[in-house]
This record gives sequence, C-alpha cells and structure tokens, in this order.
Amino acid sequence: MAVALTLCDRSEEMVRAWQRYFPLDLGVRIVKGNILTLPVEALAVPANSFGYTDGGIDLTISREIFDWRLQERLRAVIDRQYAGELLVGQALVMATGSDRFRYVVVAPTMRVPGDVSATINAYLAMRGILLAVEAHNQSAQFGHERIRSIAVPGLATGVGKMPPERSAFQMYTAYRSIVLSDLEWTRSLDKQVEYDRKMREIGAARTGDS
Repeated sequence: MAVALTLCDRSEEMVRAWQRYFPLDLGVRIVKGNILTLPVEALAVPANSFGYTDGGIDLTISREIFDWRLQERLRAVIDRQYAGELLVGQALVMATGSDRFRYVVVAPTMRVPGDVSATINAYLAMRGILLAVEAHNQSAQFGHERIRSIAVPGLATGVGKMPPERSAFQMYTAYRSIVLSDLEWTRSLDKQVEYDRKMREIGAARTGDS
C-alpha cells in the first residue's frame, strides 16, 4: 500500500501512544494538531453505522468540507449500497468535490453512539480504512484518481471512550496486518483469542480502566 499515512490528533496522550507503537522507520507521520490543516488527499472520518455525523471530528469535517451535507450524502450511500447499515469493520470512500481534500474514508467506530472502550472497534475501523483505500486504488482507472495520502485521527477515543493507549495499539495491529502483512498473531485460534484479549485490555493499568 504505497499511501502516505499521517496520524493526527489534538490529544497529546493520543500522540504519545502512537509514538510508542509506530516505529520511526515505518515512515508514518505522527502530528499533534488540527487534522483539517494537513496537506493530504483523503481524511478518515470515524462515524456510526447509520451515517449520523453530528458529533466530534465528523461534525467538523461535515461543516468544513461538505458545507453540512456529509450526513445527507453518506446516509444515501449507506441506504443504497449497504442496506442502511455500514458495519463496524467496513469503510467506504467518498469523493468530496472539494479542492482541499479530494476524498473522505468513512469508517464506523461504533454501531450507535456509546461506550466502546472494551471492544476492538479501533482495530476494526483502522483495518476497514486501510482495506477501503487499497480497494479504491486498485479499481482507479486513472492515476489522478488514486489516494496517495491520508490522515487518520484517534479512533473510538471520543464518544467511544477508548483509552488512547488501547486505540493506538489496535490501530497499529491493523497497520501491521494490512500494510506489513504480519499475520503471525492469526496463525492459530489460541493466538487469536489471546490477541483479542490483549487488544481489549491494553492500557487499563495506565488509564485506570477495568
């Protein structure tokens, strides 16, 4: 996947957590700041399964990039192509028609708004984002239609209440699996069960979660 990845969040804790898991030699850029200021072609938009974008970063993107029409367009696509519900783990690419960001990659981090801190939803959403971009680029008929750079915020850490440490670890696990093709942890059911437990529990001692 020859796509430049930037991880960007306003939270210092989120940024530090990414830095602990994403080695420098991967070339993944980690930035503390406003994701809307980055010079990238695509933005990842955390959402819920039914396409409501009225909170958090998705609300900001709707206002800044779509002139408030993101929810309307997204829900129409979900109704038409996904029978009304985009599952956690799925993602879709939408052209924006904007000169600032050519695409958004919408990936639910929760089915409906709520606490998903004990789930692996950040992993599933990140995996969905990476696979959607890969599929989009493979199907692009012309080079200018390809996504060459994308920015992703912390996943499931807002309304979802997932600790940044857990979110960062899950996001890195998805990156390892899809971009680095490191699937060693999936080679047996015992390994999968153990890694699933780790993804749900990591960061508990650091954050005081149970």
